[in-house]
Amino acid sequence: MTLKNKGYLFCFLAVMSAVLILTAGCNSTTELSWKAFDGAAVEQSFPVPKEASTTETAPNNSKVAYVRYSMPGLKETLPEEYEDEIKAWGWTEQKEAKKGSTHVYTKNKQIVQLSLQKDSIVITVPKEANKVVIHGLESNP
Repeated sequence: MTLKNKGYLFCFLAVMSAVLILTAGCNSTTELSWKAFDGAAVEQSFPVPKEASTTETAPNNSKVAYVRYSMPGLKETLPEEYEDEIKAWGWTEQKEAKKGSTHVYTKNKQIVQLSLQKDSIVITVPKEANKVVIHGLESNP
């Protein structure tokens, strides 16, 4: 093998190695377990997977409190395991208020809105004093 051919072979192997490394990194997905839960930062009685990490929160807004959790690998559909856990914690979904990947749950007189997004979830809790409306659901404290 000539020196020129060895150079081509080396370049080819270097490029192929880089492609393999990049493809392996891009295709890795995080499998979420949906087995352990904590209370949400804005509503302790609403479950959030322990794997979720808080990325943004606004608990002092006068109308709503919300928190965004990062969950790499999450799709915009509600996993059955999470839905079962929400029910186990005593929350009832208001099916008529569901819009796309946004779900509304009630427990006693409390309302929680759960929005599923790619790689994150947002939990919103209304705080208005007299009347609260989230996607057509009304609550009188």
